[in-house]
Amino acid sequence: MRTMRTLTVGNATLPVPVPFAVALVVTVGLGLAFPFGAFYLYLLLVCVMGCMHRPGRFSVALLCIGAVVVLGPLVALKLPIQDGGNDKLQYFDFMQTMHAVGISQYMARQPEILSFSSLYIASALGGITDLAFLLLFVVYFSALLVAIWRERYDAIPLFLVLLISSSSFFGTYGNVIRQAMAFPFIFLMIFSKTRLRSTLFAMVAGAAHIPSLIICVPYLLYRYIGKRAIWAASGVAALVFVASKANPNLLASFGNDDSYLSTKLNIYSNWDAFSVAGVATLAAGIFALSNVLWIRSAKTRQLAGAHAYRAAHACLVTLNFGALALIATYNFAKVFERIYIYFFVVALMYLSLMIMQMRRGSTKALVLFVAVAYGVYGLAKNLGIQPLLYEGDPVGYLTASLLDMYRHFM
Repeated sequence: MRTMRTLTVGNATLPVPVPFAVALVVTVGLGLAFPFGAFYLYLLLVCVMGCMHRPGRFSVALLCIGAVVVLGPLVALKLPIQDGGNDKLQYFDFMQTMHAVGISQYMARQPEILSFSSLYIASALGGITDLAFLLLFVVYFSALLVAIWRERYDAIPLFLVLLISSSSFFGTYGNVIRQAMAFPFIFLMIFSKTRLRSTLFAMVAGAAHIPSLIICVPYLLYRYIGKRAIWAASGVAALVFVASKANPNLLASFGNDDSYLSTKLNIYSNWDAFSVAGVATLAAGIFALSNVLWIRSAKTRQLAGAHAYRAAHACLVTLNFGALALIATYNFAKVFERIYIYFFVVALMYLSLMIMQMRRGSTKALVLFVAVAYGVYGLAKNLGIQPLLYEGDPVGYLTASLLDMYRHFM
């Protein structure tokens, strides 16, 4: 006879097999003692098992909760010091100024209403501390996962593997945080089935981070006027590229008054440039891979039906417009840098959707293995070159207990 124990849930008592109860206790214990290790191992297992069967909703829901809980302290405890363009100290200054002069007076000149009001609310609830950044991460990273869940929840495991292995994850949630606030609404815009809803979500994304409109507006035009938007966007991109090549100070010439937009243009045009050649090369490779993958999947798409690939096609259209935006802003290094993050994360979503749509078998297993291997390598590499994360001890984060992770916030 199988040995049984009982599990009490509310007023109900359920029989539980002993092996399951032991596994549950061990899992909870490992999760408390080594939360990152337990989460990441579970993430890799769910992702690899996707080559054999579709993950269950409950399994992916646990994965999403674990990602929010475990990854929050890693980026929220980033040191607020001037190093390598770190913006966290600047966000502390924003919070202090908003509380000093009053939110209404501060917002009178601020069109990015969503992001700055979120900064104010987070600092009002958690103080001008790391807790405010943790609250922002929990809200907006959760919103991103919900936006993806609504369309294709089974793509979340692979998307997480690819996202948290890339520097774009640390670059948004730990640095240029307003882009992280725009991402949920960008994906809601992409996945919306009606043009009106896409337009509304694009407006909200712009209220979080105005540069997001550089890729949102062309996508909306595509939704409204079809392929003619491609020619229009290509023409504008070519015109801006040629003009900026001929006049490197083109951006600064539009920032001569005292408006918010002029201030931003002056910042972007006067910032020290960095070499974009390597990033542009990687972007070109991603662009080529994404489009070749779509062309090669034509037969599979015909068999699966148009609806199955609708979300992937919407992501492909968006990243192609993002590629045009990168061409247009190639000579504006800081604008290029910000648009690239949008381009890259949308590309990760597209690749995740396309891979999960593949037929089960050895080919899918090999592709998932390569993706997981890249994810593990990328995560290890990025933790090694991100010295400000987790209070300046990103390697120590790997062995920290759950209590260690959250002790700072207590």
